[in-house]
Amino acid sequence: MTILIGIIVFIGIIIAFFYGLFKYKNRPLKPDYYAYFKTQDTVPVGKVGIFATALIMPENHSHAFFHNIVQKIFKVIVPWPFRILALKDNGVALLDPHHVHAREKFVPTRLEDAFGNDRDLDGTPYIERYKQGQVVWMPPSSRIYLDHGYFLYKGRKCGEPSLAGKVANKSRIYYYGHGTLQKKLPHWVESFKIINGAFERIQQKYKGVACRSETNMFLFEMKQKLHELLDAGCDTIIITSPMAIYSHFEEFNSGFRHCFEFIEEWEHHHPGKKIKAIIAPQMGNYQPLRQAFLEMLKARLDTIPEGSSVFVAVTVHGMPWDNFLWEAWLELAPPYRDKLFEEVKQLISKYKFSRTNVVICQDEFADPIWDPKQKYLSTNRAYWNAINEGYDYAIGLPIEFFAENSDSLMHHAMKCFENFEQYHIDDPIDYPDWAVPYTRQLVQGKTHVIYNGVPVGKYQKYVIDAFYESLDSLLSKQKRA
Repeated sequence: MTILIGIIVFIGIIIAFFYGLFKYKNRPLKPDYYAYFKTQDTVPVGKVGIFATALIMPENHSHAFFHNIVQKIFKVIVPWPFRILALKDNGVALLDPHHVHAREKFVPTRLEDAFGNDRDLDGTPYIERYKQGQVVWMPPSSRIYLDHGYFLYKGRKCGEPSLAGKVANKSRIYYYGHGTLQKKLPHWVESFKIINGAFERIQQKYKGVACRSETNMFLFEMKQKLHELLDAGCDTIIITSPMAIYSHFEEFNSGFRHCFEFIEEWEHHHPGKKIKAIIAPQMGNYQPLRQAFLEMLKARLDTIPEGSSVFVAVTVHGMPWDNFLWEAWLELAPPYRDKLFEEVKQLISKYKFSRTNVVICQDEFADPIWDPKQKYLSTNRAYWNAINEGYDYAIGLPIEFFAENSDSLMHHAMKCFENFEQYHIDDPIDYPDWAVPYTRQLVQGKTHVIYNGVPVGKYQKYVIDAFYESLDSLLSKQKRA
């Protein structure tokens, strides 16, 4: 009996230890830059520099970019020790370029690694390695809805997490390969038009303000450009992002956190020099950003015949919110999302349509894996509700995107248009003129479902206005002071 009690106590101690270790390893990141954001002193002092950063996709495929995305996702979201397992180098991730989206095991005819090689370092084709039994099928992730599988060559390490190879390989073959006729994505070009457009206006009004920007996936370049501002004598750094709604995932625990780390690193090498860092307001707080989507929607509604029934889906990116109730996004979304939602309802009420409805939905994570009880409305279910209720038109307004990227054009489309007869995942995107909003129209039953695009071209000025107003709200305080 004494031995049994001792064993139970020992097991209890072990469980308590590992539970405590789990809680310690997964404690919230400190400092909490969202808390800093809410209490910060927002008056710039001395020479001012502005640094803008966001997750901006390059125009051409970059292996490093997608490697860093995988690292970010698992380090910011996935708890220890599961992230260690997920980020293991288990071998070389391979895809059959003709079956990139396969979800069931199949016999490949060609296998390529993330760099486009179809053979191993010794010259042996990967397909031969497969025939020799050295390549195994890896099924889709059970935690990612509509994920695809891949093949894994276990004969050697690849030098990075195998999942990074899987993601980068899909980017190379699909996002920047056969998924687009142009083999390019507009996100980089159009995002920096917004950033640089606002910077030009700021520098015209406030002489001497220095500006830099960089995607938050290229950390070395981020640090280099931020340090350029500091080396030039800036006393205040305004940190900002051309995003409608800030989040812990994208800003406070990612891009913004890196900025503070780089500033602290510079201060360490310059004793006695203390930099004031201010996080700018999100541009979703400013009316011009909402106006961009209202103008686009109005242009669409003007083409719809009177008497039609019209359904509008105001869509956001989405997260598994119940798993991240501490997310800043949940508090910061209403000033933008909810105001725009009300304004969309007001706009559509001015038309002589027979029946209308406006809903808020999300592209990602309102799915059978993360939301089995359907607490949140997915964009796909919103569209199908409109179809099943016999609406003539269902219009999607993607209000968190301002330039098309692999999510908006492909990854989200796969989920938003799931089971549509006219949607085929391998049909390439044809988007030659990035100054014109990319739109997509699919007819399902009697319903015309329309993806209405993002505010580029003549609508981009509103986005630039909003970004400018966010920065001006801070710089004007220094002028008044």
